Amino acid sequence: MKEDPKTAESYGSMREQYRSAGVRLLDLGQRPLGHQPEQWTSKLLSFKEKVRKLKALIREEKVDLLDVHLAPANLACAAATLGTNIPFVVTLYQLTTMQSAKLWLAGQLNLAKAAALITDTDAQASEIRKWLLSTPQIRVIPNGTPVPQPILPREQVLTLLNIPDEPALTIIGQISSLVGYKGHLVLLDAAKQVLERHPECLFLLVGYERRETGYRESLRQRAADLGIAERVKIAGYPGNIGDVWNIIDIHAHASLLDSLPNALLEAMSLRKPSVVTSVGGIPEAIEHGVNGFLVSPGNAEQLARHLLLLLDDPGLRTKLGYAAYATYSGRYRPEVMTGLLEDCLSEIRYRPRRL
Repeated sequence: MKEDPKTAESYGSMREQYRSAGVRLLDLGQRPLGHQPEQWTSKLLSFKEKVRKLKALIREEKVDLLDVHLAPANLACAAATLGTNIPFVVTLYQLTTMQSAKLWLAGQLNLAKAAALITDTDAQASEIRKWLLSTPQIRVIPNGTPVPQPILPREQVLTLLNIPDEPALTIIGQISSLVGYKGHLVLLDAAKQVLERHPECLFLLVGYERRETGYRESLRQRAADLGIAERVKIAGYPGNIGDVWNIIDIHAHASLLDSLPNALLEAMSLRKPSVVTSVGGIPEAIEHGVNGFLVSPGNAEQLARHLLLLLDDPGLRTKLGYAAYATYSGRYRPEVMTGLLEDCLSEIRYRPRRL
């Protein structure tokens, strides 16, 4: 799609990272996401044009393998390979984006044609197998997450987020998009219980609204209703996420639905003790009581109880944090993911093709 600053701000963009890595970027000239046609006839024409351009690009570049990411891309790429012998690999983290009847049918047709599906957890692989009528090879390759590095000093970040630098301050933080399924309301209910025993704590919820306009304000209202607004900060942070991690002491992730959140892997890489919900692939990374604590989704009492365990025992926080780092180092570093992807793509590239 065309480069568009507004789309990049809303949905994220990897263009600069690709450019700095020396990767050639080809722009097919499609309209950015915020300017897509509304009428189904216009959408169909836009889709046909996208497939035509992609098919031409495959011929011109003599492409041997397509690496396709997420639901919006895989239908066009599958259509572009029709009539060719080009294999394609689809990376898919969640099926929630493909639940409509039209996308279900499209998914059955095009995902079944993939040379392989890549997902990040065994839990997601199991869901995909249940969902597809005909299942191609599924590879579980967890995301390789770099260790977030701070740029600004702690004191400056506290000032930017309007957090008082109190001597006994302990910050419990959740970093995630501000959407309902991330469980922020549950975390606020837990915060009420935690602050009754540890009023020196502050709860920091960092993220941006995604498709739920007004959600941030509803969280602020809930904190006010609970009487804890002074000890809760809800903010976006446009700078380096390592700056935010540098001020967080305990990581909480109250999600009701997830695969394997990058925030958890970042916390593990930084030796931050975590209290997280046992949803999706999270139990594949966290062993309860060994390298973190697992709690039931939607259970504020459990969440509060395990946060209090960490607050009452600094030694336990250190122990869990170091164990979390050991897990990260062995399974979730970028180098580990890179090796697994290289093996997968090379095996498919040199696999004998059907005539």
